Amino acid sequence: TWLVARGLEEAPGFTFLSLGLLAYVGQEEALNQVTLGNVPLFNYSGKIAFALWRSVYLTKQASTRNQALIAFDWLRTETFGRDITRL
Repeated sequence: TWLVARGLEEAPGFTFLSLGLLAYVGQEEALNQVTLGNVPLFNYSGKIAFALWRSVYLTKQASTRNQALIAFDWLRTETFGRDITRL
């Protein structure tokens, strides 16, 4: 097994480090809770949390192309509204 290949008898224990929560709740509002482990750093809700949510969402994209497409889509939606047409 992979343990033997690494010279281990049992797998090391899993530890989880929470960095917080981000939740988009609609109407350009969000909630966030930023923590480092069990230490809360700050909590925001509303427009400030929404700006943080968007910035994190963009930076987590895999490519610059995706970041640009998403940012353009957000700008287009702000300018012209959502496309609600159906065929």
